[in-house]
Amino acid sequence: MKRKTIGASFLAAAFILCAWAAVGAGAQEATENGGREAPHYLRPGADPWVIEHNGRYYWSQSNNPTREIRVWESNSLDEPGEVRAVWKAPPRGPYSRELWAPEIHFLDGRFYIFFAADNGRNENHLTYVLVSESDDPYSKYTLTGPLYTGDDIEGKTANRWAIDSTILEHKGNRYLIWSGWEDDRDIQYLYIAPLTLTPEPQLTGARVRICDNADYLWERVEERLGTRGLNEGPEIVVSPKGRVFLSYSCGASWLPTYKVALLELVGDDPMTPEAWKKCPEPFFQSDEFQFGVGHGSFIQDKDGQWRYVYHAKKSRDPGWSRNVFWRYVDFGEDDFPKIRY
Repeated sequence: MKRKTIGASFLAAAFILCAWAAVGAGAQEATENGGREAPHYLRPGADPWVIEHNGRYYWSQSNNPTREIRVWESNSLDEPGEVRAVWKAPPRGPYSRELWAPEIHFLDGRFYIFFAADNGRNENHLTYVLVSESDDPYSKYTLTGPLYTGDDIEGKTANRWAIDSTILEHKGNRYLIWSGWEDDRDIQYLYIAPLTLTPEPQLTGARVRICDNADYLWERVEERLGTRGLNEGPEIVVSPKGRVFLSYSCGASWLPTYKVALLELVGDDPMTPEAWKKCPEPFFQSDEFQFGVGHGSFIQDKDGQWRYVYHAKKSRDPGWSRNVFWRYVDFGEDDFPKIRY
């Protein structure tokens, strides 16, 4: 879920500008701007996710035209690393197209990759899980799913659209959090449900909608009344002192106003909507460097620095052509995450 500090010299600034032009980084002109730090570019792509395991970093992301789930491996968060495909979608069928937002997790001695897929029609997106046969991230994977993400947990009728699944581990319990439709309408909310991994990944309780998707105008697709709210891309970060935050992307992913906001878990039970408190201002949004920022993940590097890995649009025009970057995140005395500028 990637950048370099803008130096004080003219040559350093010129180097950054040339490098960004060469890769089409989608950032606006990077001037020195009083010493503010520019984004760190990684590679083309969207919906980035990264974990650390045994001193190595493992990455996953969307935007793969070959219909494969790919995993990158690197020794540093400053390099994209080498990539290998771990699974390829079949030529046709319910999970053959539009593989979105894969997330790789190491849980109970195996790797699990949660991702959304459909048959070429967005309204048929559901969540699937790949399970590794060993503790090797490049071992054989078995496909399971789709997860049942509807309201009839017993009968499992009328499964509901679900993308962007992530994991919350809290007080000895495991939960899945995702972006889903309430019914057949294209209106996205954040949902949570208890998760078990044995004998295979499945939800063990009814889903709960965490919050409304339009408490603020900036959550709406066009940032004005009369347009729908849209919440997606949920990711968890636990602060150094134990505060639990849920970041999410909101607005329209195809527009430059796409942004990231935060919820905080302030109650004991994450399955209770009242336990989540929405922050009144976005966590991260367009600035002088970039626009259309979203769907990022948090990770602590080997030096103890927190980083936020995310994507940004290459153009202000509507569309989904994006690149992957990172920026530093600081936790102040209040233990609240802030993007470093």
